[in-house]
Amino acid sequence: MASARSKKPCVKCPKNAGIATCGGCQAWFCTKHFIEHRQGLGEAMERIGQQHDDLHKNLDANNIGYSLLSQINAWEQTSLNRIQEVAEKARIDLAKYIEEAKTQLTQSLNKIKNELTSSRASDDFTEIELKQWNTQLEKLGRMLEKPSSIDIVEGDQSQPLIRIIQRKGIFTNSMIKFLIVLILTVQLREMFTII
Repeated sequence: MASARSKKPCVKCPKNAGIATCGGCQAWFCTKHFIEHRQGLGEAMERIGQQHDDLHKNLDANNIGYSLLSQINAWEQTSLNRIQEVAEKARIDLAKYIEEAKTQLTQSLNKIKNELTSSRASDDFTEIELKQWNTQLEKLGRMLEKPSSIDIVEGDQSQPLIRIIQRKGIFTNSMIKFLIVLILTVQLREMFTII
């Protein structure tokens, strides 16, 4: 007596009985459609293999990080230009200050020279005047040696001038360390402020 077993139909053609089950999708197929299903899986495997090979070629071509390197180069050039602008402004301001200080010192020296010449010519001076002139000359000498109103101010120290930013994503820790980017904050205008 033959046993009546209920056969599952093929998922592609319900009129035929399924004779093989796919271990992945668990679907039943007839012989013809099982072969087609396996060919489809083989084609999908080829596409995935090609995608892998393409990614590997891109990695080997060193394309990873090229955009970031371009950004770093642009940042570097912009930062250098900004630093040069600020330094040039500081030089101009310092030259202006030095010229003003020289003018004031020259005027003070001329005033003392006129007083000395006049007092010497009229023989009209005492220890008091000599001490005053000597004190004035010493004060002017100190001003010439060390101008007191020039200072370099570095700006707000609570925010660093250079920040370290890490690239986030699917990268490993060693790749993150490799992709650290230094970004100069725009605080350079305060860096060389002359008071």
